This record gives sequence, C-alpha cells and structure tokens, in this order.
Amino acid sequence: MNQFKYIMFAGIAISAWSASAQVADGSLGYYQDARIFSQTSPVYGSTARMQGLGGTQISLGADMSSAGSNPAGLGFFNRSVLSFTPSMTFNNSDASYFGNTISTYKNNFNFANLGMVFNSNKGDYTNEKFKGGSFAITFNRSNNFNSEVFYQGRNTSNSIVDSFVEGANNDLSDAYIDYAFGQFLIENADGYLYQKGADGRTYIYPDGDFDGYTSLVGANSYDGYLPRQIERITTKGGQSALNFAWGGNYDDRVYFGAGLSFESVRYSRIRTYTEDSFRDVDGNQDDLLYKIQIQDELTIDGSGVGFSGGLIVRPVDFVTLGLSYKSPTYYSLNDESGFTFATDWNENYSYYNGTNSEGDSVFYDMGSYKETSDLTMSQYNLKTPGKLSLGATFFLGKVGFISGDVEFVDYTRSQLKSNDFSVVADNQTIKNLYTNTMNFRIGSEFRYDDFRFRAGYAFFGDAFANNDSYDGRSQNVSFGLGYRSRDYFIDLAVVNRKSFDAYSPYQISTGTPIADIEQRTNTVSATIGFNF
Repeated sequence: MNQFKYIMFAGIAISAWSASAQVADGSLGYYQDARIFSQTSPVYGSTARMQGLGGTQISLGADMSSAGSNPAGLGFFNRSVLSFTPSMTFNNSDASYFGNTISTYKNNFNFANLGMVFNSNKGDYTNEKFKGGSFAITFNRSNNFNSEVFYQGRNTSNSIVDSFVEGANNDLSDAYIDYAFGQFLIENADGYLYQKGADGRTYIYPDGDFDGYTSLVGANSYDGYLPRQIERITTKGGQSALNFAWGGNYDDRVYFGAGLSFESVRYSRIRTYTEDSFRDVDGNQDDLLYKIQIQDELTIDGSGVGFSGGLIVRPVDFVTLGLSYKSPTYYSLNDESGFTFATDWNENYSYYNGTNSEGDSVFYDMGSYKETSDLTMSQYNLKTPGKLSLGATFFLGKVGFISGDVEFVDYTRSQLKSNDFSVVADNQTIKNLYTNTMNFRIGSEFRYDDFRFRAGYAFFGDAFANNDSYDGRSQNVSFGLGYRSRDYFIDLAVVNRKSFDAYSPYQISTGTPIADIEQRTNTVSATIGFNF
C-alpha cells in the first residue's frame, strides 16, 4: 500500500491554500489521479481537420473523430474511409521560483487518431427514410502527459527539513520523516552535534534545552542554514481509447449513434528534489551540509471502459444541432512507487547519541548516506465523471460554416475504490477540492474550390473550487489547412495551448514555497485519408 505517495513530499500542482484548506485528513493523494485522468480533451485525439477547428465536432459529422466524441456524426458518411493522423508535440515550461525563471522543453511524437469507417449507406436514390449508417473502428489519444519542469531558487524562509520537523512534532507517520531522522536531518533531545578538530570535539548544537524534534539545518537550526532548492519533474505517457461506434442516418434530418470505448492509461513521473549551497542567516557559505536529494518515481497503468451516445438533427438545411453524452469511464489502475533519500554531510562533524552500556560516549561521524525505500504497489478503481456536450453549426452555403460546442463536466463526481487502502479521505477531498465546470469550443471553415482554411479556439474551465491563488483555466488557439479530392484528402493543423499551474514541493505552516508554472504546448498534426 502506497501510504507515502504524496503525504510529505507533496509535489502537488495546486495552490498551497487549496491544499491546506480542503484536503481531508488521511488523504493519500489519489484525489490528484482523479483530476488528472478526468481532464481529457477531444483536441488531443482528433483528426487534423477537427484540431484546426479547435476540437469543435459535436454537431459536425463525416469525420473519424466522431467515433470518440459524438457517434451520430458517423451517419453523415456516404463512403468508407481510412485515415491516420501522426502528431508532433512541442512542450515548453517556464517555472518561476523565488525570483528565478527557468525554461525547459520536451518533445513527443504520437498518433493522435487512426482508424477506418465502413459505410453501408443505401444511396441517394432510395425512397426509404432510413438511409443506412456507418461502423467505425478508431484509435485516438485523449491525453498527453509528456512534459518537463525545472525550477530553482534560494528559499529564505525554510527548508524541506523544517517540514520534516513539523511533521515529526505533529506525530505524522511518514516514510520521509523516518529517513530524515535516520540520516541526522532531524533529531530529538537525545542528539547533539560536535565539530571535530585537532584538540578533540567541540560542542556546537543544540544551544539550550528543547522539547520534541528539531534540526541541525533549516530555518529552525542554531544558525538558520537556508538552502538553494532545485527540482526537476519529468512526466511521460498518455491516455488513449479504442473505439467501436456506429452512426445512422434518418431522412438526412436526424443522425444518431452509439459507441463503446476501451481506454488505457500510461503515466510515469520522476521527481528529483535537491537542496544544496546551505548558508547561514548572514548569507555566508557554510559547509555543515553539502546536499539533500530525494528522488521518487511513480508509474500508473491500467485500462477502463465507457460508452457514448449522441444525436444530431438538421431542423433547416443550413443548421445542425448536436447532443452527446460520454459516460463515466470505469478504470482499473495499478501503481508502483518508490524513492531514494540521500544526504551528504561534512565529515568534519560528528553526532553524539548518548552513552553505551559501558558508559562510553557514542559518536557517529557524519558522511554520505543513501537509502532506497521498498517498492510499493497498489491497485484501485477510478470512476471519472461523465461529460454532456451540446453543439450547433451554421452553414454558409458552399462557402463554409461556423460551429460551436459547450461541454459540462462535474469533477466532484469522480470516485475511488480500493481493497488495498482506505479511499474515504481521498473521496472527501474530491468533493471538497473540485467543482463542476464548462468547456467551450468554437471553429470555422472557409472553402475555396478543393481547399479548406480553418481556425478554432477552445477554453477549458478550472477544475478547482474557490481557487483564488492562480488561474487554473487553459485555452487553445488553432489553425488548419485541408485539401479534398474524390479519392483522398489531406489536412494539417497547428494547435497552441497555454495553461498555468502552481506547484509546491512540500507543505509547511510557516510558508509553503510555490513555483508558478506556465506551460505552452504546440502540436502539429497531419491527417492523410482515403475514400473507398
């Protein structure tokens, strides 16, 4: 059971205020998985045509993307189609921490969408109201976790060691605290620090009596050693879906469809947190402690299933209205995690730990320490919230069209379940921390002969409730170009995404440090398709 998944070395991409005020006691951090795996977007896994339109597709049809968004759109096909969409993502992150801003980047290649549509249309000359339909098998990507964030700065208020001291004094059970105690970063009243010299050992710390736990370093130490803090966070993986969907056509006025999706999750994260260059309160370099480094690794993988259904109606020739519902996805997930904890002390210091049975003083010479935790594994189930979408498209004759979608998501409806650990606190945190929100998409297409010119915009609401600390919303701006012939088509799209996060490496009552992160992602996609 992964009880130390996020407890002390929190690394949470939420505001410190939200974390302290709304995270229920006993939460293990799985509430974060509920949000991360629920924030899927049709923009990630659409064809280049739909990406160029900002992901707008609820009231549009005749596109491979309909299988995963609104299966009713499959009813618009009058020929069978094969298409694939390779995609290249360029992710740039700017992290600001105590006045320093550092930029990093990470690129990723994947297939956003590929599949085949088998059309069984009865043709244009049938007198029947029911015109037939199309069955699609598609694969699409619904989330992209590939990114890298790096920040550093000198914290003039506290050290991660201070959070260990605070946790120990509050009787918090945490594996990191145990390792910190074992490597002399924190101590109780039985331990003392001496400096070794030619004339023997000189007592230097602690200065006076104290109760509970204290530290040799950090803001609470005798000289106020304050470090430079550095962290690199690398995430990889994504979410994808294998869709089986069918859409039908009734009298070219009503289109309806349903689909089944088998979804998968692959997520990995490596965080390397370092504190070094410790200085005293006067800003002088000190060599008591050279470095603290904690590296943790987390991998999550699993699969799930969900269904979707939708309707598109054409009340008049130049308007289509769409309705789509995507059910909750029921995931079975497995995670593995572990960490290493290392300190590098100046060997000119020794630690006094009382006397032995013979009355002799016991000293430990300081040095380098590195310990690796046991690998912990757990299994749990996650139900993500359902999504209800509405769309409308206005056709401008043969010149083009304007289309818009609105999507409703209630993140408080996520739910965890496990036989390996208690999820009561995490489920309560989901209700406390998250809220319902709306996402908007709008796109337009202009036609000139066989060419198509597209532009789109998407806005994604904040999943956090009462979030006044940072802007948790994000937006996409996209452009596209397409060419259509009788037997094949080619589409290109560029999508620019901008989002903001607030990241805290640890929590402490005296001032949680926060890194402000701006992420800019540019995605370039191309769809090649064949009609047959």
